[in-house]
Amino acid sequence: MKSKVEAFYDKEAPAYDEEYEKDPFYTRIYKPITWDNIKRFLPPEGGLILDAGGGTGHWAIPLARLGYYVVLTDISQGMLDVALRKVEAEGLTDRVEIMRLDICDMSPLPDEHFDLVMAQGDPISYCGDPEAAVREMTRVAKRGAYVIASVDSRFQVIHYMRELDFDSAEAFLEDGEDEWPAEDPSLRFPFHAFTVSELKALFERNGLRVVRVLGKPVFFHRLPEEVRKAVLSDEEALKRLLEIEMKYADDPGWAGSGVHIEIVGIKEGWKDA
Repeated sequence: MKSKVEAFYDKEAPAYDEEYEKDPFYTRIYKPITWDNIKRFLPPEGGLILDAGGGTGHWAIPLARLGYYVVLTDISQGMLDVALRKVEAEGLTDRVEIMRLDICDMSPLPDEHFDLVMAQGDPISYCGDPEAAVREMTRVAKRGAYVIASVDSRFQVIHYMRELDFDSAEAFLEDGEDEWPAEDPSLRFPFHAFTVSELKALFERNGLRVVRVLGKPVFFHRLPEEVRKAVLSDEEALKRLLEIEMKYADDPGWAGSGVHIEIVGIKEGWKDA
């Protein structure tokens, strides 16, 4: 039976890129912060990268353009169909391999194979088994390779607080479990939102030494709506805000307050762990 996550993204796939690209927050705040972090941990040019849960190839394609070989996986065939068309249009079929895989079971991929492993866009929060997902990501990473993951942050509890729904807020703070609010109720699926300490423990249990944790973003969403709009319409203001975001994103006092949390670990001594 097709999972609800797969069904949701199959339905969203045709318009997925268009919807995100017209969102100024995503294109002008979230993407630059994410790309800044990825670039810090890239292997030498020509390395092999796994983009697990990589959807329509948003990160795989620019990485391939930089000279990397990328294996792009996703549970949704609809998302991969879009990715394939984009890869073909870019002339990158020799650098991007597309595979339909569940991040919780990537058994077709060999042990200790990739120079960088990443999961952007929250597949670990949505997969139903974060432990299995991180275990698999660690397994396929080479010794000394970085593993990067983005997840939903439990800071999202603020939505319940604004609605004065304190019972739901307390439950969410307790276990981080919630349901993705798809318009079609039949496509709603459970997801897990993390705290920084919980996410770090997940990586450490699976043989990864944590080297960086950051919030994405930590300031922008706190600003009044009229200020956010002003920032997005003013290039100088946007530049200054991004400088501040990137400076404080990994500060321990701020990282957990992001809408999303991104974590970077390095694989050391996995076989002996």
